[in-house]
Amino acid sequence: MFYKIGVDVGGTNTDAVLVTDDNQLIAKTKQTTTKDVSTGIELAIKEVLKQVSVPLEDIKYIMLGTTHCTNALVERKELNKIGAIRIGLPASSAIPTMADFPEDLKILLGKHCYMVHGGYEYDGRLINPLDETEVKECLIKMRGEIQSLAITGIFSKILPDQELQVAAWAKKVLGDSVKVSCSHQIGGLGLLERENACILNAGLQGVASKMVKAFKETVDRLGLSAQLFIGQNDGTLMSLDQVQDFPVLTISSGPTNSIRGAGALSKIENGIVIDVGGTTSDGGVLVNFFPRESTQAAQIGGVLTNFRMPDVVSVGIGGGTIVRFNDGFCTLGPDSVGYELKEKSIAFGGEILTLTDFSIAIDQLQIDGSVTIVELQEKIKQKNSIPFKDALQKVQEQIKISIEKLVDKLKTDSQQIPVIACGGGAFLLPKTIEGASEVIFPEHMEVANAFGACIAQISSESEIVINTLQKDEKEAMNNLIDATKVDLIKKNAEPKSFTILIKEAIPLAYLPGAVKLKLKICGDLKV
Repeated sequence: MFYKIGVDVGGTNTDAVLVTDDNQLIAKTKQTTTKDVSTGIELAIKEVLKQVSVPLEDIKYIMLGTTHCTNALVERKELNKIGAIRIGLPASSAIPTMADFPEDLKILLGKHCYMVHGGYEYDGRLINPLDETEVKECLIKMRGEIQSLAITGIFSKILPDQELQVAAWAKKVLGDSVKVSCSHQIGGLGLLERENACILNAGLQGVASKMVKAFKETVDRLGLSAQLFIGQNDGTLMSLDQVQDFPVLTISSGPTNSIRGAGALSKIENGIVIDVGGTTSDGGVLVNFFPRESTQAAQIGGVLTNFRMPDVVSVGIGGGTIVRFNDGFCTLGPDSVGYELKEKSIAFGGEILTLTDFSIAIDQLQIDGSVTIVELQEKIKQKNSIPFKDALQKVQEQIKISIEKLVDKLKTDSQQIPVIACGGGAFLLPKTIEGASEVIFPEHMEVANAFGACIAQISSESEIVINTLQKDEKEAMNNLIDATKVDLIKKNAEPKSFTILIKEAIPLAYLPGAVKLKLKICGDLKV
């Protein structure tokens, strides 16, 4: 037997679970997220190891789900200075690189954006050949000025060779210390959104390297020799090397881990998962135990991108959500006291009324250090000048309305489907929800995110466009399946466990004979 540890770092809590090789959860903990993050991870892992005595050498894998990259973009912290080359002149000069980026982000990322001749049509016909002198002149201007380079070519998803050639020249001119991102490995077909995703990826590579270094050091300090992985936003795992190359793919991995974990804990294959945290409730759809992918272009840090993202909708309902009463009307949030719950909420001697206060006041929740139920009910009554029972009823009605709107947004038809609750604030959810066949509160739901990271598999996905007037669609799909399986084996996946998650052939409008083939296969880690 071997063991796995799953860790999920959130804005308020860092959760950890210890799981057997057949995915039985045997230890769990919630620790407060620390400012340096690593300390919180270390404390969480130490705690689960303390709960159950297992030989350290039997812990084979440690999986981490983290918000590092999301936070870096939102807070505009520690981003790399980037260079960007768009391969596509003269066809693509109408809209400048980073045209729709927020001004502050443009300034942070840098000014070295260039366009060069090149690119392909959708069917692989050449628009222009690369000019080595032209490209190298751009690279020389960037030397010593940038930390990462983003390369994007017109229809490089079909033929990536020009991007790869520019990347090879970049290594010679800029050296190995400058990380290179190629857009065909990151985004979808659309040029501008794919370029945006590639630039964000380049900007996050320094953050990812620091995160990986801290993760390794933490595990070493604990005397563990396990293989390390990071959760990505499709519910599968990335190696530490992959994370440093493609950090943008970890964005929104938190909700994804919760969706996967809640599905596994409840043994529900298809449904809606609502993860209630300290600030928001994040809802997502579970399809065959995996999160449904969004069909919309995703806006990340104010930038429109087209790389894959889970379809997640959020509402301002969480344990720290601030409750207000005005003229008898109750409003919830959207602001929250977050991780300062024990300093600011009424239950702990503060002045702010939160949803957690109501849960403690009806004995739905027990937290060390809170005042007695009778005292708390009286405090809530004095705070709002209305009887406690009336205040409670209004709060519960508002929660129900908000959650039912969330469920309605996520559903695609009128059929009733199960809703699975998870997260540290799951106790806030009503027991019945309009549009839900049932509301399930599975065991260990408060650590569903860490469990989701722990049970994740390895995946590989491919997306190409073919011209069916020139190529046989069935043969092209079979070749794609073979190439994807080879990639999975390289990533240390067990061939016997391979499952095809997505297999699509989508004709492209206005392009005669053009069909987009999309494939995704996952498999278990090799023991």
